[in-house]
Amino acid sequence: MRVAWLTAETPDVRGGGGQRRQFHQIRVLASRSFDVTVFSVAGPQSDESVREFASVHRFAGRRRFRGGLGPGALARFDAAVVAHVESVRHFHRPLRSGPRYAVDFHNVYSRWYGQRGAAADAGRWAATERRTSAAASACFACSAEEAEALRAAAPGARVSVLANGISPDEWPEPRAERSQTIAMFGAWDHVPNREGVLWFGKRVWPHILRRVPSARAVLFGPGTPPTFPGISHAGWVSCLPDALGSVRVVIVPIHQGMGSRVKFGEALASGAAVVSTTEGAEGFEATGCYICADDEVSFADSCVRLLEDEEHARFLGARGRELALSQLAWDVTTLPLIDWLAECS
Repeated sequence: MRVAWLTAETPDVRGGGGQRRQFHQIRVLASRSFDVTVFSVAGPQSDESVREFASVHRFAGRRRFRGGLGPGALARFDAAVVAHVESVRHFHRPLRSGPRYAVDFHNVYSRWYGQRGAAADAGRWAATERRTSAAASACFACSAEEAEALRAAAPGARVSVLANGISPDEWPEPRAERSQTIAMFGAWDHVPNREGVLWFGKRVWPHILRRVPSARAVLFGPGTPPTFPGISHAGWVSCLPDALGSVRVVIVPIHQGMGSRVKFGEALASGAAVVSTTEGAEGFEATGCYICADDEVSFADSCVRLLEDEEHARFLGARGRELALSQLAWDVTTLPLIDWLAECS
């Protein structure tokens, strides 16, 4: 079956959460004998990794259209997948005359702006989501909460959950010994990540240091995060499993986020003990495999307990890793998309 994959953000195993989501979904489709061609807006993003199992065609984009996709360009495909609602504007012409297509929203922006009290922005995005959903054959959201918000913005749309996952072969057995270190990872120009580390650094970290003076904290990921005494920034790392394999605690201190947190599933897969807010764990059923803490005192208490009690941290990390490897593999989480493509065939 021939599938056109349309995106303004190039799939890349070494990219951000949305790029990795696409990369692994396409890899699963290729392993199921789907013939996938990626149409991506040109830019600095690398397409090297996705070319291992998909054809890639890049073009200049809607405003600087040079030999891109015109009407009928998708006629030879059996179905199309649009990754990110923002990508739709780049592909209006071919989608109007092409095969059935699904939109993987990644983020439901009407919900994000509504939570932040930006009513005008929330209304504009709700209108975009409504139009997009009405034209698509199927819509996917990253979590049950995001799916509910999309249904509210686009009544009558066919909406399913297409959860984020992990790739088990990327997460080998971690080291047995772990230092008294807390880690957080992500792209630091992403607003939810910046706000999360600001909250942790200002409100939580001082409580931890007073009780565990030997504790260390380290941030992994591209960009420039806020700075705090005792919290180091290691920058982008080529092998995240190695980086997380020596720390005792991984945190996900997100209070307002978009989509679901790819980082939460990967934190579980690392084998470190995970402390997360309710929002940070959204989209995952992992009760008993991490510690949920939403206020600064309980978050600090949870981190301190794990830093001081190595045995408990090891137990919790092992439970989280077992869940991630058995239930969160991309082969499992991509099944709703595979089912929809089967309908198209």
